[in-house]
Amino acid sequence: MREPYLQTGFVRLCWQKLFHLMVLNVLFLLCCVGVLTVPAALTALSRGCQALLLEEPHPFRSFFRTFRGSLAGALPLGLLFPLAPAALGYGCLFYVQNAAEQPLLTACAVFCLLWCCLMFFCACFAYGMYARVKLSPWAAMKNSFVLLFRGHAFGWLLAALLLAAVGGTMLPYTLPGLVLLGASLPCFTAVRGTMPVLEHLIVKEET
Repeated sequence: MREPYLQTGFVRLCWQKLFHLMVLNVLFLLCCVGVLTVPAALTALSRGCQALLLEEPHPFRSFFRTFRGSLAGALPLGLLFPLAPAALGYGCLFYVQNAAEQPLLTACAVFCLLWCCLMFFCACFAYGMYARVKLSPWAAMKNSFVLLFRGHAFGWLLAALLLAAVGGTMLPYTLPGLVLLGASLPCFTAVRGTMPVLEHLIVKEET
């Protein structure tokens, strides 16, 4: 039997969960104030979005429980995201700015951009895995590279990346939207793509 979220259109699903997504986004932003708490906040946001998708009760309670439980454990995931994409994004910008003098640097910029996207995709799997299954963050990081090419999650991850990129590049015009849905909507989109893969390949194997 297919899960209910697989039988519901995604736009309709977002509309039904709009208030919860707004609350989760505000909670995420508040939990990121400590900077070092960003990986735990991302794990908690993934868990909250998973709870919404699976129609689990008390998604906000799941958010706080996951945040408290992953404050220290999720720190290594910060190397995968956001540190690695930030460094690669800076490298891409640097090469683009200097490509006029050395055209070969354009290839370096494209290389950095592709790896930045790959890190984002893998992070979506890693945080979702760490929030859903009892395993070490290092195992989540390793498995994320394998699961990226399993199932049909790539399109959803690309949509999540585009949502995040549009919101970030159009500042300050998108600031109200970022405060309300800037993180939760891309995360919910990514969870919609990764959840079937995680449920089939990981969760069911444990049970």
